[in-house]
Amino acid sequence: MKKVNIMEAQHNLSKVLQQVEEGQTVYITRRKKIVAKIVPAEPEQEIQWPDFAKRARKTLGEESKGASMEEILDEIRGDR
Repeated sequence: MKKVNIMEAQHNLSKVLQQVEEGQTVYITRRKKIVAKIVPAEPEQEIQWPDFAKRARKTLGEESKGASMEEILDEIRGDR
């Protein structure tokens, strides 16, 4: 646990952030009282999107039973 006052944090922000990147928690103080805590960020998790096309093929079968998206858009847009 590392404590730094506000002025020190402002003047040495890159050093403070480097310590946080290394896994250390840094507390920011004002008049010797803790007012903020900077903690290392959690690693980002990759979003796993469902395979919508696979689900559609499973539900509707391999052959398309309707118009393609291109045909639907052409019909909606009409003659522009």
